Order: sequence, then structure tokens, then C-alpha cells
Amino acid sequence: MGLRVRCSIVAAIVLLPALTSAQPPSAASFRDAALRGLAAIQAAQKRSRATQTCTGTCHLQVYGAFAYRAAREHGIPIDEAVARADATRAFRGDMINFAAAVENNSQGEVAMNQAFALVAAHQLGLRPSAVTAALARAVALKQNPDGDWTALQERPPSNHSSFTFTALGLRALQLYGHPLQKSDAANRVARAKQWLQGHGPLDTEGKSYQLLGLSWAGADRSELARLARALADAQRADGGWNALEGRDSDVYSTAQALVALHDAGAMSTSDPVWRRGAEFLLRAQAADGTWHVRTRLPPWVSPPYFESGYPYGRDQFISVAAANWSVRALALGAGESGTPVPQALPLADVEPPAVEPWVETALFGTTAELKHLLDDGLNPNIRTIVGGIPVLTLAASDSDKVHLLLDRGADVNARSPRHYSALLVATQYREATPAIRLLLARGAQIEGPPDAPRPAGGVYPTFFAAHAGNAEILPDLRREGDRIDDSALMFAGEPVSSLGVAALYDHVEAARTLIRLGAKVDPVDARTGSPLVSAVLANHVEFARLLLASGANVNRVDENGMTPLMYAAVADFGDTGMINLLLKSGARTDLRDKSGFTAADHARAYKHPEGMTKIVSLLRR
Repeated sequence: MGLRVRCSIVAAIVLLPALTSAQPPSAASFRDAALRGLAAIQAAQKRSRATQTCTGTCHLQVYGAFAYRAAREHGIPIDEAVARADATRAFRGDMINFAAAVENNSQGEVAMNQAFALVAAHQLGLRPSAVTAALARAVALKQNPDGDWTALQERPPSNHSSFTFTALGLRALQLYGHPLQKSDAANRVARAKQWLQGHGPLDTEGKSYQLLGLSWAGADRSELARLARALADAQRADGGWNALEGRDSDVYSTAQALVALHDAGAMSTSDPVWRRGAEFLLRAQAADGTWHVRTRLPPWVSPPYFESGYPYGRDQFISVAAANWSVRALALGAGESGTPVPQALPLADVEPPAVEPWVETALFGTTAELKHLLDDGLNPNIRTIVGGIPVLTLAASDSDKVHLLLDRGADVNARSPRHYSALLVATQYREATPAIRLLLARGAQIEGPPDAPRPAGGVYPTFFAAHAGNAEILPDLRREGDRIDDSALMFAGEPVSSLGVAALYDHVEAARTLIRLGAKVDPVDARTGSPLVSAVLANHVEFARLLLASGANVNRVDENGMTPLMYAAVADFGDTGMINLLLKSGARTDLRDKSGFTAADHARAYKHPEGMTKIVSLLRR
């Protein structure tokens, strides 16, 4: 029976028999629900692929890899043509571009772009390559000193939790770290494990990824069992889990909790807790196979909305993410069919061309190994065949390798065809401070020659250092004459200042240094209007406190007619810390946006369970 015919038959079942009887759902009911859910996902993926170029997690593309893997492992039929096209579209650009992987893959969200993409690509059988190793290396170098990873936090629940970023970061290193850096990866995983053990999540997203991350990191079974019990205890009377305390149960949180409890918490699918959660998913599934989860994002926050073919309007992106988690969970409940669908073949069509052996030594090897190559005649100004990248740029984050190459005659200002220098690459990583200082001391230029083109997006060293949170190197760059307030393009071509990018990633010390060096506190950032609004949208309270203490205008009105207080009123993070800060700093409650709404009106309109009562009460006072 073809997939389309079978889906139409299953879709005609309005209520599953298991839901109307006293008997618990059968494996067949789980299997049929997963099949219908997957068919709806694939229809949306197919339409999205035809109309969109974005391959990030904020829309639809990457999530499908996990549902496809679960379906194959449990014998649930899928449209393999759509699945392969999805994989090619989602991973071909990032996974074959060696130059981008080396020079600027750290621009953007490493933990929610590169790390998530690597973990997803592994689900589809992508073989390791020099590009995947370079991407994993960038993930490694973006790890914070405390062991966690940073990304945008303005898109709850799926892109808000440091537990998510940290679990994905360590998993990417385990899956695709280069063999020559095995010891370094192990040390970084250990640091990430320690961070996960030392912090307590406040939401279901964080609890689920804490459990998954510690399982990947090899935590003791007793510790995993304790965390699994805590997650199981958060189950609500209806069998579901909610994203935040005070909210209703939702499909995304429930399915995510079920996967984490099974995969990392060793909970059987026959456990009463697990079965009640799965029954919640069955009850919540619509007749067309879809699931609906209400977005917590207001219209002004990325990602830009487009119609994918999945229903529910602006709620469709988080609903598709929830559907993928649900298919994964229900596939577990379906058990083994006895005739599992074979795992897809490795993605040969997204594998990059091979690189020269010396390239891997320069990127991943030791200084002694690189010295051996130079002693044997390797040119210190050699460039890669793929991308034309100078060897000094490959080694730019490692001060010992940089010192060796410069002593052997490497051109400190050599630039690639994409106009990246070793200095510009090194400033993307907080750990590269010694290498950056060495490059500057040996004559590295902040800018290329006056008539030389700049890299795409207008990026510059201070911008990258602010992005990385490298407060230590910012004064050095400023003394060398680097710009400080210029905007560079990020994401979908949105201009962001150096202070603005620090706000996006909550780098408070970098922002403090930028302000001390003369950065404008209230620059106009096209993406969010101002750094203060960026801090508000991600609930970075301490960052907002710094900006306000430094003179940021608490009542600044942007092009939408919105003030920071209005944005705070519509963002649901489960607390009112930002509202309290803005009010104490003089935020006016009587201002109205272009639609005539006050901040209190916005709070009432979005009806956030935690926010509405407290925020409206605060704003009225």
C-alpha cells in the first residue's frame, strides 16, 4: 500500500478506538499516529524546501532528521524521496563549504546552527569529513570558560535554554570532532558535563536537555535516574508537561520529556508515567495528523513568518518542531515492527571534496607536527586548493602555530579570496587572545589595503570579538584603530552593531568594555531597534541593567512604535524581572504604539499565564 493511500485511510479515523475505551493505547495506535504525523511534516518540508533558503532550526528543515531516523528504526514508512531531498537541502550548503567552515562559520549561532546541524546530520548517516571536523572545531572554540555554550535566547522554548546549547555543543564534539583533537574534545565535554551538573534548569526544555546532555557525557546512572525522577514528577494531571510553571500542558514539552525520559532516563515505554504522556499526544493530535502548539513569540521577533503548508498560521514553526518530537516519542511507543525500514544510505551528495593532508595538520594537529611539515619543505605561505585559504589563517586561533609560521616567513596580512585574514578569523574566538596579540605585534592590519574589498557583511575584528564575548582583546583592537560602532550584517542581512551583537549573546563584560571604549549606548540596530531591546527580547536582565546605568533611553520608541517596556510585556519567560527593572528605571506605562496599545494592553492581548497577572498588576501600579 502506498504512503499516500495509507495516510488517507488513517487520516479518516477521527477518533482512535484506544481513546474511547478503558484499554490503554496499543502499539498500533502509536504507529498510526506517528505515520499521520510524519506525513504532515513531510508535506510541510516539501513546500518549505520549494520556497525558502534558510536551513536553520528556527523554521522546519533540520528537525526532520530526528523524526526520519526514529521512523526508520521502528519500521514506520516514510517518503524517502522527500526525506533525501530535505537532507540535501538542509545540509548541503553548510556541510560542503570548506572555506566558510574555516573562516566564518562561527558568525551567527554556533550552538543552534552548527552544533544542531551536526547532531541532525549524524541522524541521517553523514560521514565525517574535513568540513564537519572544521565545524566541530568552531563549536569547540566557541565554548565559554565555564563550560557552557551561548546562542540567541529570544525564541523560547526551542532556542532559549543554555542547557539546550550546552548539550548540543558537547554532542557535536563527540560525533564529529577530529581524531587529532580527541583529547581536547574529551576535556571540553568534561567541562560541559560539569556545567550541566552545576546548574538547575527552570523549564522543561532545560530539564530535558540537561538529562540528554549528561547521558551523552557519560554521567552515572544514579545521577541520570535522579534527574529523570525530577522530570517525571513534573508531569501534570492530564498526562502532559508544560513549558513553564503556570502554563497549560503542551505537545512540544510533553514529547520532548518523553524522549528524554526514554533515551537518557532509561524509562520503559510501558511505565505508567510514559504511557500517560503518550496518551496526551494521541489526544492532542488533530484528524489531519498535525499538532498545534501556541507560539510564545510576538510578531516582531524572528524568525520571519511564511506559510509552509503546515496549519496554525504563526504557530506553525513551533508546531512542526513539536510534531517532530512527537513522532520520535510515538515511534518509541510503537516498538519494533519486525520489518524495520533500512537506514538511509550515507549522504554522498552532501560530502565535500577532500582536502590536502597538510590542511588537517594545520587545523587539527600539534605545533610539533606542523613544524615537521615545514622542516620537510612545506611552504609557510601555501594555500588550500579548496578555498585558497592561507595556512596561517587555518592556524589562526593557536598562538604557538602562529608564532611558528610567522617565524618561517608567513605573510601576516595574507587574505583569502573571501577577503578573510588570520586576524579576522582569530577574533571570532575568545580563546585566541594570545594569537591575536601576536598577530598585531607582528604587523597584522585591522583593515586591508584601502582599495581592497571587505568580507561579505562588512564584518570587522571588534565586531567578531564582541560576538565572541572577548572583552580582553577589545582595548587592543581599539588602540590599533579598529571601528567600534559600525554595523555588520547577520542572519538574513540584518545590520547589527558591535554592542548590539554583544547584547544578542548576553556578553555583559564585552559590552561594559565597549561602552568604556566609547561605543554608543543607543545605536540603531535594524534587527531589534537597539541593544536594549535585544536584551529585553532575550530576558538578559543584567545586560539591560548595564545599558540603563550607562544612559540607554528606557522610553525609546522604535519604528514599530514600540518601547522596551512593551516588548517586555509580550515576552513570556516565566518571570517579571525585566518588567521590574524597566519600571524602576523610569519606563512610562502610558505610552502607546501605532495601534494605540499600552504595555498593559500588550500583556493582556498575549495572555501569558505567568506574565499577564503579574505584569498587568505591575503596570497598573
